[in-house]
Amino acid sequence: MPRHVPRHVIPKRFVDAVAWAILISVIVSWSTPMCVSAEPRAASRASEPAPAPEWRGSRAGISDEVLAPWAPVEVSGREVRVWGRTYGLRDLPLPASVVTRETEILASPIVLHAEADGKQVAWTALGLEVTDAKPALARLTARADSESLRCEGTVSVEYDGMMRCDLRLVPKRGEVSLDELTLEIPLRPAYVKYLHLWPGRWGSCFNSTALPEEGYQGAFKPFVWLGDEWRGLAWFSESDRNFFPAQSDRAIDIRREGDAVVFRVKLVAEPQALREPLDYTFGFQATPVKPAKPDVWDYRICHMGRYGMDEAQLDRLSKLGVRTICFHEQWTDIQAYPKTTHGEELKKLVDACHRRDIQLLLYHGYEMSTIAPEWDAYHEECLVHPRRGGYKRKYQPEPDQTAYIVCYRSVWQDFIAHHLQKLIDEYDVDGVYLDGTSEPWGCANRKHGCGYVRPDGSVGQTFPFFDTRSMMKRIYTIVRRHRPNGQVNVHQSTCMTIPTLSFATSYWDGEQLQSVARKDDAQDVLPIDAFRCEFMGHNWGVPAELLHYRSGPFQRFECVSLALLHDVLVRPSSMEDVEVSSKMWQAMDALGRDDAKWLPYWENAAFVDASPAQVKVSLYNRPGQGLIAVVANMGRDDCEGKVALDLPALQQPAGLTATDVVTGRQIPVTNGRLQVSLKSLDCVMVRLEPR
Repeated sequence: MPRHVPRHVIPKRFVDAVAWAILISVIVSWSTPMCVSAEPRAASRASEPAPAPEWRGSRAGISDEVLAPWAPVEVSGREVRVWGRTYGLRDLPLPASVVTRETEILASPIVLHAEADGKQVAWTALGLEVTDAKPALARLTARADSESLRCEGTVSVEYDGMMRCDLRLVPKRGEVSLDELTLEIPLRPAYVKYLHLWPGRWGSCFNSTALPEEGYQGAFKPFVWLGDEWRGLAWFSESDRNFFPAQSDRAIDIRREGDAVVFRVKLVAEPQALREPLDYTFGFQATPVKPAKPDVWDYRICHMGRYGMDEAQLDRLSKLGVRTICFHEQWTDIQAYPKTTHGEELKKLVDACHRRDIQLLLYHGYEMSTIAPEWDAYHEECLVHPRRGGYKRKYQPEPDQTAYIVCYRSVWQDFIAHHLQKLIDEYDVDGVYLDGTSEPWGCANRKHGCGYVRPDGSVGQTFPFFDTRSMMKRIYTIVRRHRPNGQVNVHQSTCMTIPTLSFATSYWDGEQLQSVARKDDAQDVLPIDAFRCEFMGHNWGVPAELLHYRSGPFQRFECVSLALLHDVLVRPSSMEDVEVSSKMWQAMDALGRDDAKWLPYWENAAFVDASPAQVKVSLYNRPGQGLIAVVANMGRDDCEGKVALDLPALQQPAGLTATDVVTGRQIPVTNGRLQVSLKSLDCVMVRLEPR
């Protein structure tokens, strides 16, 4: 799960005993009862039920408004159009066509393959009807019939392109033997290079990979994405309810078959006597979900916020080009809590940042703390079950506490939205930094509607995509209504669940690897295929940053090489980091990056030749005005990298000068040819300008 920035990133604060006593008294005044113990305790008993708090049932952030950068949903006949994508419908309440980046990615319509009473089910369409066509959402109903079964369902498409399909299979006589039921998603092989599954595993990026030649077969996964570097299609399901057998190790099956890569979800693999309707809910979302602009080159984020930042430091950050400061969990004494007792300090910091045109983002998480005033009354209702997390926060003289994972299917969603609205309005902050908030944590807490009972009496988990998505959408709405250019920056690792991540303005990824021991072959920790799948952002429509801790398996220059090669930045967390990043930002400004075209290494052979093979080159080309080349050594050995640019093809003049952006040294270049010495996993960012 996402964890927290190392202690060297955010300095500790120190207050004296008198200030601490005042702090406690103020916290207690917020709400009662108040728990100041670091560990859970039994809920207090009252003779009369307490009145519902003002935040319960809050409507903060709930809106039908279509927020930028998206466009309204359009329905035309059997097609539903959203920004950048078109979904076609046909016989069943499932996508029959998916167009993204002006490309059809389905090889044929998605189907529900069924066998009943020993025969293959042949579906006959009964009609498609538009029942709702609003700017923020379109809803259609579809029905299909067969000899033994009727399929009826609703398709809802929201303005970010998330499609929800609610299906019901109804037996047409007293009992039908449902022998097999499989959801089949046939995709065009040219657009299926990578596979991302969720949940992943901490300490690994195994769940983001090039699709193996033999495909993939495994147990139920609530989220599967297949695509290439530019586009893809996600499928998701909140649970394996009504999968037979439950917990099958072959529920997911992806195979190359002729002119298609067929992704199958095996719903019924053992015959079932069907007497009552059988319900399923699936989600689909084509990517990218929105234009990835502005991106991290524009946001220029550093993770250095703290109370007491002096004017000189802020001036220095502003001069170096920082536009965004993230303030980690220490902005409030209660972990992941949307209130603070440091109101005056926060106001001063916000004001100081705004005078320098710097945005300030405050940390919010995915947890409830044992010292939160609401712990006693709400933790049993709101935490995921089985209870997980248990993050120990011990910043003396702040109170020791333990924080556990919450589920946003609970009323904690209202609590967060209500108080975030008040926080942003009162302190004029520019957005949020969310730690794990977009992750639909598995939950079986029946007190708020998660979990389901299997036929054998065991309880299966729910992965609450739609409620987590609601939380994220509410946060985005609150932030963007207050400030149209405000940010929802999300820290997630292993979890590219795009229906929840869609409402992020950028994401920060890579913490899952920071506990991995350093290896001689650092490339094995984060393979380049995994990077192009999960860490790049262009295929998702959400700009990406790569996370680096000094305690992790990579040196910073290695992370920078991997990131820059893919048009990604490594977030700075020290003044030294900012000074290096500043040189890169300035070089892009000088080039005019918005008017340049990015030509990534895997598809720029017409413009550049690099040797030896381990050397990769990505270009930012502005015809006639010069270019920037990121030259990286992805091999295990040091080498002399040789680069030959086709200047006529790039529409660049023959006479160019070349400069190492970071060191400022001149690099000899003749007719577009240059050579640089590179350590393993090192890179040089070269600015080439007309003489």
